[in-house]
Amino acid sequence: MAYAKTLFSILMLLCAFFSFANPIIINQDFKQQNINSLHYSFAPTSLLNATQSDFTKWQKITNKPLNLGFEKRPVWLYFTLRNTLNYDVAPLLSLDNPLLNEAQVFHLYNSELLSHSQVGDTFKLAERPIKSESLLVKLTLPANSITTVILKVTNDGGLRIPLTLWQQDAYLAHKSKINLIYGLIIGFVFSLALSCLVLYGFSKKPYFAYVSIITLTLGLLLSYFCGFGVRYFHPNFPAIQQIVVPILIMVITLLFLPLQQQICQLKSSFLLHIQNITSSLFAILLLFIWLLPSSMATLLCLAITPIVLSLYLFTTLICIRTNPSKPSKALLFSLSSFLLVMLYFSVVVFDLYAFNRSSLTFVFICFLSCAFSLCYAAMKQSILEHDKQVVTQQTLIAESAAQDALLKERLALQEEASQELEAQVDERTFELQVTLRELEEKNRELEQLNTEDALTGVKNRRFFDKKLIMELRRSRREQTPLSIIMLDIDHFKLVNDTYGHLTGDQVIKAVSGIIKNNLKRPLDEVARYGGEEFVVLLPNTPQNGAFDIADQIRKAIAKSAVTVAGTEIKFTISAGVYTCVADDINKPEIFTECADKALYYAKQNGRDQVVTFPISQ
Repeated sequence: MAYAKTLFSILMLLCAFFSFANPIIINQDFKQQNINSLHYSFAPTSLLNATQSDFTKWQKITNKPLNLGFEKRPVWLYFTLRNTLNYDVAPLLSLDNPLLNEAQVFHLYNSELLSHSQVGDTFKLAERPIKSESLLVKLTLPANSITTVILKVTNDGGLRIPLTLWQQDAYLAHKSKINLIYGLIIGFVFSLALSCLVLYGFSKKPYFAYVSIITLTLGLLLSYFCGFGVRYFHPNFPAIQQIVVPILIMVITLLFLPLQQQICQLKSSFLLHIQNITSSLFAILLLFIWLLPSSMATLLCLAITPIVLSLYLFTTLICIRTNPSKPSKALLFSLSSFLLVMLYFSVVVFDLYAFNRSSLTFVFICFLSCAFSLCYAAMKQSILEHDKQVVTQQTLIAESAAQDALLKERLALQEEASQELEAQVDERTFELQVTLRELEEKNRELEQLNTEDALTGVKNRRFFDKKLIMELRRSRREQTPLSIIMLDIDHFKLVNDTYGHLTGDQVIKAVSGIIKNNLKRPLDEVARYGGEEFVVLLPNTPQNGAFDIADQIRKAIAKSAVTVAGTEIKFTISAGVYTCVADDINKPEIFTECADKALYYAKQNGRDQVVTFPISQ
């Protein structure tokens, strides 16, 4: 009798269970399953209240992700899991909407609480059960068991709750693949933005800057849709993404206006006037939208942005009808792609279409099309402007050629009329050629003077800069060491202040003469670097040789003196030496900076000494 009662109870339990819900079955072949059939209710106020309620009275959803539109009330979800295996398994429950404020996951077995987890964008990345930009919860299913999962989800921006159950290895493989694909697409969008920024740097065309900013913002927006914003930008402030997403959408929309003005060259009209007023109000709203609750910001963004984009679309169509061009058509396609995404968002948010992570594919395609079209529009606009400039230049050249032909005819008539005038012209031309030759010789002499320092007679800074680049090329080509010595007269300001600037000039000339006398090879050059500072360039000279030459110069200067008005003035110099085989001729300043650092160390540590770089401690 007892056996019959037990069998009857089990039978009734199974009937009740199967009449209520079909559990998700975990077996050997389980990898991943979308949870598209579950029950939900707004009535429970606590877990106890939820477990004691009649689940048959809860609303049921079948074969689609849960999307309750712009609902702000907390919702309770219920579904069951059946583990048919003879061992415990630990699948991952993924809430495929990273913009949910908070989700509490209760896992029960035989009315006992197995685990309780909390996830959502109100929790920092470090506070989540699984430290991921996705909302993940680990469930432990006992062997040969049927367990219950109850969720309480709260979100100010509407309840769109696609759920997926994953086997852990399958999730890791899927996540790695998806992150790679999304990363490549986002990286490509960022590369388009960087390319346009580089083109703006070269051309100074404003539309390249606008396209670069729009494309960069599109890449950021895609990053937030993938949940990367929480991981990489602000892991300690995850709730920021609730307001960042509408702000980024509105920024992109506003940037379309100046870009449209650059490409379309719209004429004044009533519709254009309405567009400008609407855009101004939209910009004012953007300034203060961060003060609003995230739900209100999302609603305003979804309600107003399509209107503004539609105005841009209509005015661009009018421009194409009056003056069709490929940049305008590309801009129209880009606006259409972005407007299509905004309409899709509105449909999803207001529960007109089911939302899941696969929907991101559509968003990515539209955003990628938008970014690519914008870049094409900017480059095509640049090409058209260049072609227009070429045509203008060719017209000017043709006009100039016609004027030259007319001038030649007049000269021919004048030549026939007066041979004497031609002779005079030839004579004057000859004199002019002689004068030009003399002028060229003077210019060469002047250029020679420009390479020398007027006070000391040694080479000046201008010559040194050119000579340094030449020697860098030689050093890299022949793989020989190039040495540079920076020398500075110690306490030179004291000499000027005590004896006057004329005496200071005598000291500088004396130092330059001593340096020249200590250079033996024709390729060694000394130049006045500035003020009381000199620089010596020593090609194919190792560091030891450069140090010896610098020390010889230092000792020779220390032994010398300048006599002014019967007063003998002694002085010393400090020197810094740097030697290296050049590998980058585009950065000659590396040599002077390293030698100058050694010189600075010598002056800071006693003066009247030679220091090499790198400086030994």
